[in-house]
Amino acid sequence: MKKTAVLGALTATGLALGALAANPAAAAAADPILTGKRQVVIKPLPSFESIVGIDGKGRLDLIDGEPAYGLFVLSPVGDKYQIKTAKAGDGPKAACIGIRNNGSNPLTAVATTCDAKRAGQLFTLVVQTAKDNGRPTYGIHNQGAFLQYFPRTGLIAEELGDANLATTFSFVDNGPAPVLPK
Repeated sequence: MKKTAVLGALTATGLALGALAANPAAAAAADPILTGKRQVVIKPLPSFESIVGIDGKGRLDLIDGEPAYGLFVLSPVGDKYQIKTAKAGDGPKAACIGIRNNGSNPLTAVATTCDAKRAGQLFTLVVQTAKDNGRPTYGIHNQGAFLQYFPRTGLIAEELGDANLATTFSFVDNGPAPVLPK
């Protein structure tokens, strides 16, 4: 999908392309969560009393309770972000969230070895106008495929086309990010 088509689709769905899209450094300065120095819970909206976490199959999904991997660090990479686990994955390093192409099935978000050069691990945060208890809310996408929750498929990455963005997210601060080996 061409950049103008993505921007047109974002505008058509009522998404706000605010300071974060135009100047990520300024947005990060205004919100310490976006600096990579805070660990957060990713809360889906509308809220299903679940949080985003990595399930037993290594897939990002909505999980009730306290998942083993339910805290994340948003690590800036240029004008995008890697979403890293706040604790080590397999081995001493954090795992990153990446988009997996599943053939004719929907794109899914999975835990994988971090590599800031892989486009599938670089997410764009799109500021929304709605707030969640005073916290900013965001649409999260990778190359135009937004993270969306559907009861039948779980959390998937989907291009919007003519559809509205159904799932947005807020980031709930849970203190300083741990220092993990790179």
